[in-house]
Amino acid sequence: MACFHLNALAQEMVFSAQASSQQVGTKDQFQVTFILTNAEGASNFRPPSFSGFSIVGGPYQSNNSSITIINGQTKQTNSLNITYVLVPNKAGLLTVGPAKVSYNGHDVASNAINIQAVNGSLAQQQPRRRQSMDPFGDEDDPFAQMQRMRQQMMQQMSQAQQSRRQQAQQQNDQLQSMSEENINKNIFIKVQVDKTNPYVGEQITVSYKLYTRLAMNVSLSQLPSLNGFWSQDFQIPNPPKPVEEVINGQRYQVFLLKKTALFPQQDGTLVLDPAKADGVVRVVQQVKGRNPFADDPAFGSFFMDDPFFNQDMFSGYNYKDVPVKLSSTPVKINVRPLPLEKQPASFTGAVGNFTVSTEMDKHSLSTDDAAKFTFTIKGSGNLKLIVNPKIQFPAELGVYEPQVTDTITSRNPAITGSKIFSYNMNPQTPGDYVIPAVKFSYYDVATGSYKESVTEPIKIHVTKGKHYNPNAAKSLALSDIHDINKAAFVTNSGNTNPIVTRPWYWMLYGISLIGLIVLLMRKKQQEVYEGNQALFKNKKANKIAWKRLATARKLLPQQQHKAFYEEVSKAIWLYLSDKLSIPLSHLSKETMEDELTLKNVPAAQVNRVKSLVLECEMALYSPSGGQQQRQHTLEEAVGTIGELEIVLKNKKNATQYAG
Repeated sequence: MACFHLNALAQEMVFSAQASSQQVGTKDQFQVTFILTNAEGASNFRPPSFSGFSIVGGPYQSNNSSITIINGQTKQTNSLNITYVLVPNKAGLLTVGPAKVSYNGHDVASNAINIQAVNGSLAQQQPRRRQSMDPFGDEDDPFAQMQRMRQQMMQQMSQAQQSRRQQAQQQNDQLQSMSEENINKNIFIKVQVDKTNPYVGEQITVSYKLYTRLAMNVSLSQLPSLNGFWSQDFQIPNPPKPVEEVINGQRYQVFLLKKTALFPQQDGTLVLDPAKADGVVRVVQQVKGRNPFADDPAFGSFFMDDPFFNQDMFSGYNYKDVPVKLSSTPVKINVRPLPLEKQPASFTGAVGNFTVSTEMDKHSLSTDDAAKFTFTIKGSGNLKLIVNPKIQFPAELGVYEPQVTDTITSRNPAITGSKIFSYNMNPQTPGDYVIPAVKFSYYDVATGSYKESVTEPIKIHVTKGKHYNPNAAKSLALSDIHDINKAAFVTNSGNTNPIVTRPWYWMLYGISLIGLIVLLMRKKQQEVYEGNQALFKNKKANKIAWKRLATARKLLPQQQHKAFYEEVSKAIWLYLSDKLSIPLSHLSKETMEDELTLKNVPAAQVNRVKSLVLECEMALYSPSGGQQQRQHTLEEAVGTIGELEIVLKNKKNATQYAG
């Protein structure tokens, strides 16, 4: 639309109305045009109600200007035409009422127009009438053709205007849906769980996803603690790559934040803690613009009462950055206990699908040699939670505690790998021995039953080596039965004094008595520990933690980032679990903080523990950082556990707390 000005030389304003036809059919369209001539200063155009008619087009605006010279005087005439396209709603004599404008402080009205409406369409009857009257026919009438072309143009303009309005409305709705008021609908964290009713030890897969329709810069601020579960993370792209999902007709960009295989360690209702993130999102903000026609003295506010102009056609949109804090909804997992019916005696908690095998690197060796026996479990399931098998080795073989190796070969989708128990042995007694068959059982969730595998027994032949020592062999073989030496006791003939008169004889009695008292005290203390498992763990907590940290120190130069942080994390959590006598499944940052506070641990040390735990969690989620960072983490763990041991080592407090 164009802005225009009406200029006249002291001419009178004229406001009139005219129709394109005085007689129309109820199916015909016709035009009503309101003409403002020399209307400088006119404003507030108000169309009639058009009672009895339907508006199918308009208003359309055009302006005309003409110059006349009379007796040497030049006059300019300006006019503004406002056109509506109407259709009668019924037959009969209908009236188009006058329109009004404001001019010089008064309302000026146009003339009214009477329209005779008849049923049907006069446009269909017109060609037949003209065929008998007009030898040229309607097709040769240039005015009729111009009229039809004008009507078609009006209809096309009306349709195009309606289409533009619909598109503008859709775009406006789309932008409004991405405003600050609708942030929670446009960006959120969602938790997806493949199972909500698993068995104890059965794998469930959990995915934490970020859904967004907004431009954003968001990072994780808190990872779920996953209390009551043993977890194994999946490898995900770093940085995450978005995929598109449609929810309720809306398209979202989806980022996978964390994907984890969880193995519940106890039955009952367990809760997946929320993952939290914070950052900044960019939302749409509507900005009001200035109407360029509002200040025009001639155009005035002609169309301000039209519904089209009441929309925000002169408004625009801008962007605004808004801080957000996101949190996923906690998810409850109902864990079922494993059935007790038909549970084998060899069952130790393995859940999944496994195969077992044994291997002996030497079947024939001497007492100077060493051998290795391996027991291997392969398959998918809770491999990390499988404990040492019960193997009855002959005592003469001199078998040491096993070395355990875990290997994960696949995470798609089940955790698959192997667990190898390696037993080193150094036999001291020659002979033929048999390592009995090993029984291993597991619960197969797919079939809902227990399955047991049995390995073949292994025969070993041991011969005398060059350094074979029968006495050493007898001292190791405590189960050997041998004859008592009945030879006479021979004393030194050079000294005839009785043995009871010698000082060292009575010293042996004193030493033996003291040793007996010490042994009785240690036995009593051991019985106290065995009767109080919590106290026993409390005493062993520091030793176990240092073993874990020693393993982490060995991994430090090997660039095994994830294994290093797993060992440090286990050292901290297992130490706190044993020292505070809280089951690992019930231990969280909150309970840890509360219990340490009750034990009078200074707040600075509590915060140091929390920071160290959070650092390990973030490092496991985002495997980055070099050896210097891992060295700092190890030193921090050593210092933190050492400080806690000083505060918590008070025997009285530890005994009371554990009891």
